[in-house]
Amino acid sequence: MILFSRRNLFYSDYKWSTYVPNDPRTNGKPDETPFSKEEGNEVVYLINRLMALWDYRFANTGNKMEKLIHDKMPVEIATQEDVQQWLKANLKF
Repeated sequence: MILFSRRNLFYSDYKWSTYVPNDPRTNGKPDETPFSKEEGNEVVYLINRLMALWDYRFANTGNKMEKLIHDKMPVEIATQEDVQQWLKANLKF
């Protein structure tokens, strides 16, 4: 289920690379796959996966996640799994 899409993004400075179907950067579950916060498809994918995993249903929650990733996420956070753990610790309501 898609809860958050490209049209929901707050920022517009992302790159939009093309990925092959089933590419782990935009498909599957968050794991040790490298993550690029500059790639819009990766950001949208991960926000969607985490919103579904954590049972969040509103796009504004996705925007909070996006803003944290875009503005505050440390550069040493390098994998999808790292992003998941970091967001879980830093996402406040």
